Amino acid sequence: MEHTITPAPLWQQAPPRPALAPSPPPGLGLNDILFALFRHKKMILIFSLLGLIAAAAAYFLSPPHYESSARLLVRYVLDRSSVDSIDGSTNSTANSKNTDSIIGSEIAILTSWDLAVQVAEALGPKRLLPRSATAPSKEAAAATVSAGLVATATKGSNIILVTYQSKDPELAPLVLNELLNRYFVKHLEVHRSAGAFDFVTQQTDQVRARLSQTEDALKNLRAKVGIVSLTDGTTTLSAELAKTEDQLHAAEADLAEQRARVKEMHLPLPSADSSPASVGAGSNTTSAGGVQGPSPAASAKEQPSERTMQQYQALVARLAQLEKSKGELLTKYTPGSVMVQVTQTQIRDLQNDKESLEKKYPDLPARAASKGSEGGAEVVTESARLAGMEAKTEALRSRVQETRGRMGQLSDLSPEIGDLERKKELEETNYKYFENTLEKARVDEALDPSKIPNISAVQRPTPPAMVTTFRDKLTLGLAVGGLGLGLALALLRDLVLSHTVKRPSQLEAQLHTSLLLSIPDASSNGHLVLPKTNGSDNGSLVVRSQRGTIAPWDAGHFIRRYAESIRDRIGLYFELNHMTHKPKLVGVTSFSKGAGTSTLAAGLAAALSETDEGKVLLVDVNLGPGDVHPFFKGKPAYSLTAALQPPNPIDPVAENLYLASVGNGQGGLAQLGLKKFFDLMPNLKASDFDYIIFDMPPLTSTSQSWGMAAFMDKLLLVVEAEKSSREVVKRGYAKLMSERNNVSVVLNRTRSYIPKSLDNEI
Repeated sequence: MEHTITPAPLWQQAPPRPALAPSPPPGLGLNDILFALFRHKKMILIFSLLGLIAAAAAYFLSPPHYESSARLLVRYVLDRSSVDSIDGSTNSTANSKNTDSIIGSEIAILTSWDLAVQVAEALGPKRLLPRSATAPSKEAAAATVSAGLVATATKGSNIILVTYQSKDPELAPLVLNELLNRYFVKHLEVHRSAGAFDFVTQQTDQVRARLSQTEDALKNLRAKVGIVSLTDGTTTLSAELAKTEDQLHAAEADLAEQRARVKEMHLPLPSADSSPASVGAGSNTTSAGGVQGPSPAASAKEQPSERTMQQYQALVARLAQLEKSKGELLTKYTPGSVMVQVTQTQIRDLQNDKESLEKKYPDLPARAASKGSEGGAEVVTESARLAGMEAKTEALRSRVQETRGRMGQLSDLSPEIGDLERKKELEETNYKYFENTLEKARVDEALDPSKIPNISAVQRPTPPAMVTTFRDKLTLGLAVGGLGLGLALALLRDLVLSHTVKRPSQLEAQLHTSLLLSIPDASSNGHLVLPKTNGSDNGSLVVRSQRGTIAPWDAGHFIRRYAESIRDRIGLYFELNHMTHKPKLVGVTSFSKGAGTSTLAAGLAAALSETDEGKVLLVDVNLGPGDVHPFFKGKPAYSLTAALQPPNPIDPVAENLYLASVGNGQGGLAQLGLKKFFDLMPNLKASDFDYIIFDMPPLTSTSQSWGMAAFMDKLLLVVEAEKSSREVVKRGYAKLMSERNNVSVVLNRTRSYIPKSLDNEI
């Protein structure tokens, strides 16, 4: 016989509701933090106690330390180098950044490993590590010095505070004093070039030798040209050439004028290529006035002719002129210059000619003097002037040619002279620099490290003083650290690592719906608290299970008051939705075993049976070993099939309360099969029960409770606090709501760790 399932007309099911849209996780609130802290208060107290114990141990067992301090004033840093400037100093007041850089470099020197090793070697490793079982090494002693040394400076300040801590009060100032002494030496080694004095001396000698060579080469070139310097020589020669050319032009004009004058006076003119010194010496020609000179027969001595006398007078005048010119040249040039030498040569030649004439004519000077005093003096004078002008013109021509030759020679040698002059200036500058550097390097070589001018000890190492800063910080850190670790672990476990539902407000925010009821945990330390009956049941039927605990439908069970509240709310739900058909099916399920579904189902069935609204059938779909294994007077509950057959009456466990089960205690609903369960639906309609409460199996991936839930008039979803996963509850609730809008959530076994004055849960 085939059965057709028609749930809609029979149960007046509500229309399906679409699945809930995903929502963001609820925000973290103050109550969540308080809940986590009070929930793990034991762990927090344990860690706090451990922290206090560790802090007390550190306070009483930590040995005392003694500290000595010193202060250094760093005005500036003097970098001494043989290449860079000796005074490579940086003013500490230039700017804050520069000051911090200088102070940082000095702190690096103070705390360097090399300096610590030097201090360890000076004091001895055994003195620094007296409690060492073996012979300590200098590296271990240096590590002790570095561990106790601290050098600090305030930003923008040029004061360095140096402190050293040691367990030995006598050792602290001793190490610090030795450190400062070694620091001054180390400072000089860092900021001074090694072997600077020898290097600077060598460089100075080399520059001096190069400068001497350059000066000799330049001196030779200048002597060759006859100048003192290239610029002055070029200017002087240019001016001299211009002046000489002007004088030559004027002399040539005067010579032409004098030649014309002498010609007009009927005097014989000298040839163009003859010089005054070579004009007809000793000839017996007729004078300008036509008077014939004395013949050799007329006199025993040869008498000079008139022309000879004129030549002699011209020589005398020319000598006087050249002597005057020589005096003028000596005011401008040296006696060895070319122009002075040429003039001297001309004077020498004229003197030779004059002496030759005087030797030939001994009385020539007297006759020339007497002749000059006679009336013919004018003729002699003009002739002498003409000869002088010719000599002057010739000398000027020679001077012009000579000056031009010197300028050409100077032009050819000027690049070489200029290079030598520039090289000389550069080498003179280098020589002066190295001379100055050598002097300062000599001073620096002999400088006492303790008398460094740019660094001074504002405060020498102080007497040792006991310091408890480290011990106090360690003690406080351990005490606070224990509490902080406990708080951190509590928050980490509850807010980060745990993904279970713990509080009603958390579940409501997760599901975006109100809970039907929140049932607190009625156990203490995980054991059920049994109500006191005082040996009497007060007229109520007391039924006990195999394990001796009170049955959930008993009036003394703790679940009864919560079951009555659920009964009233379900009744209101049925009234508001006009659900008057009978029987009304109510399912109770969860997501895990042991969530309290059987207890809640039994308590709800007992509460409904007391309303005088008809019979209530409690169907155990989870039949199997457990606390809620229904027994009545030693007999198990009836099967669901037997309970639904009207001809066979069953005995109630209490007034209007009946028990039934699905299966034989081994497989429950799985043994019966979901198809056979659906086949029983017509019998449910024909039964005389007003309420049928189904204690359903947990909702797992293979559970048949998903199919049964669609036929329930009301489905109670029990969520066990602190065990049910938030994601599982959210997905399962959304899936149930997508089938029927009849699901109400009950949060079971909730615990309130927060004091009532701080808890805002209802």
